[in-house]
Amino acid sequence: MNKPLADYVKLPEFDEYKEWFKNFADLKREDGIVQVTWKTNDGPMHHSGMSHRACSQLTRVLSLDFKNEIIIFTHIGDNWMIESDANGWETYSELPTQRFQHQYFDDTNLIKNMVFDIDVPTIGAIPGPGFHWDSAMLCDVTICTEDTKMEVPHAQGGLVPGDGMGLMCQHYMGTKVGNYYMMTARQFTAQDMLKYGMVSEVVPKGKAVERAWEIARMWKTMPYENRTIMSNLARRPLKKLLVDDLKLHTVSEQYGSLLRVAAGDLGDENSSQQDEKYISRTSDWRYATHDMEQPMTRELWLGMPAKAAEWWKKVESGEIENPYVFEHSNEPEGYGF
Repeated sequence: MNKPLADYVKLPEFDEYKEWFKNFADLKREDGIVQVTWKTNDGPMHHSGMSHRACSQLTRVLSLDFKNEIIIFTHIGDNWMIESDANGWETYSELPTQRFQHQYFDDTNLIKNMVFDIDVPTIGAIPGPGFHWDSAMLCDVTICTEDTKMEVPHAQGGLVPGDGMGLMCQHYMGTKVGNYYMMTARQFTAQDMLKYGMVSEVVPKGKAVERAWEIARMWKTMPYENRTIMSNLARRPLKKLLVDDLKLHTVSEQYGSLLRVAAGDLGDENSSQQDEKYISRTSDWRYATHDMEQPMTRELWLGMPAKAAEWWKKVESGEIENPYVFEHSNEPEGYGF
């Protein structure tokens, strides 16, 4: 047999890109099943411009490796992302190019790459409460634990909820209910998410990743080609949704933020729109209390920073315990990194 004029392009191998993304994700592959465990360094993922970009970059790289046959997305420890890197947003302030790239490209690619780039079946395994749940909810099947609760927090901080999470609420919950959660920042529980079709199963605490691997191994009994085609059918409704509306949502958020930058009122909790870097002041409190599970009011919105500060004082004095101390405990038995 004669040789072709040019061979296949050499792309990075698993061990190469595993090293590239080691500050943002642990990667493990077994029998073609990849587990992506989001993190920052050796602890829980801290929301930042850098982690935001890494999520979309990794999904694109994973899609180029045909040895990745099924992908599980989860988060390190016993909860989803809760923390924010207060020092990880400075490039968002650099106008016009850096901020444009973060909000125009990164905000869109974080969502788009999950649905359009990855061609194989995906499973989201949510081990507990947290925010920025895009990668888990965009999977073909999503598992969450019984203590999971999440929200679309933007509006409470004066931000247009246009990063795709509000769009997904409208899609999964229906227009009126989705609008309600998007526009009030009220938290939805695991049972709410099951009721509205945002998740596929609710499992006991500590069992989300184990259940994801059970499903992945079940899919492995199907022919590779058939399960891959099946995944495309599963993703088709989201593809149509994102073609129609995703860029409108992301650009709307960007436009609203730039208006606030121009007006000089983008900043801390006392500004009309809260800068991303100040999210960490309220994050742990949001998930450790039940305050945001109730119908929201003006008083609740305005009182959140003070309530969070009071809660942290009690944590620091030892009066109460912060339940979101990092533990690397959400892996199936015998599946250590």
